[in-house]
Amino acid sequence: MSFYDKRLEADLLEIRARLRLVSEQVEDNLRHGVRAVLESDPRLANDTLIKDRAVNQDIRDLDHLCHLFVARHLPSGSHLRFISAALRLAVALERVGDYSVAICRVARHMESPLPDTVRHNIGMMGEHAGKALGTALQGFLDGDPDSARVSRGIATQTAAVYPYAFEVLISAAESESCPARDLFGALLVFRLLQRTAEQAENTCDMTLFAVKGKRKKAKRFRILFLDADHAMGSKLAELALAESYPYAGRFGSAGLAPADAFDSKLLGFCRRRGIVLPEGDAPRSLDEALDVGPHYHVIVGLGVDPSRHFEVPYRTAVLQWDLEEDGVTAETKAAALYRILNVRVRGLMTTLGVRDDE
Repeated sequence: MSFYDKRLEADLLEIRARLRLVSEQVEDNLRHGVRAVLESDPRLANDTLIKDRAVNQDIRDLDHLCHLFVARHLPSGSHLRFISAALRLAVALERVGDYSVAICRVARHMESPLPDTVRHNIGMMGEHAGKALGTALQGFLDGDPDSARVSRGIATQTAAVYPYAFEVLISAAESESCPARDLFGALLVFRLLQRTAEQAENTCDMTLFAVKGKRKKAKRFRILFLDADHAMGSKLAELALAESYPYAGRFGSAGLAPADAFDSKLLGFCRRRGIVLPEGDAPRSLDEALDVGPHYHVIVGLGVDPSRHFEVPYRTAVLQWDLEEDGVTAETKAAALYRILNVRVRGLMTTLGVRDDE
């Protein structure tokens, strides 16, 4: 091995060693912050707050080492990908450190112990988020892309707890068994633990990029259109979206009181456009549409307000389109309605950040 290669490898080893040190510190601070909340321990919270100053300094040193590596070696290929990912990981670690600080501040100002149900959920989310982060960081340091699958699975468990934890907080607030200030603090802790799990997922993406050069996949959306009877409007919106953005996600449509069959104008339009509806496709209810697996990211009401007809999931956005503003009436032909909906659909997807080629 040449002197230059030895110097390059030594610099990489130093960066990995610094990353490992900072990762361990961030994991410890997160774990101690959660424990300070669970045990109402202001002393542990203050100790952890102080330790975050050293984490910030180490991250600045790591950032300097990465930039120095670029200036010294002008890396390319896998080395450049690693340094690029390491710089992004440093930002993620600093954010998780900030989350731990905020959690410790909650612990410092708690007036009384949290209800057992709230403590149980904080403990569960803290365990999942910490394990997801630790697995993802270890995978990055070891250059092991297989860890991404494991870490993502653990992060998903954290996300699954969050909506239930939110309901537990509401129940605690209604029972007036805990000061409002402490419950707001617990809500912040839940959110910060969820964000920690999301940073773990981001770390998995960095590992795949550094090791295999794989970029993060574009977001795929689950979108549902809802109208009164699912006879034409919502189905046309689904078709417009599927035709313009076939690879952008999974799309559906439904009606509040579904008709017996699709409108003849819709069927005629499909025949003229060469659109073949799936065999057995027929108007369906909102309940049927919702009972198909993961939540929808967006539910769009055409002339109806979806939020008045079901309990909107925490991670779902609800929109309402008033097509009368576009001049749509009961006599509007299917082709004209399709053009209007296509404009609306393109506006929605542009807002979501989806490009035309996706």
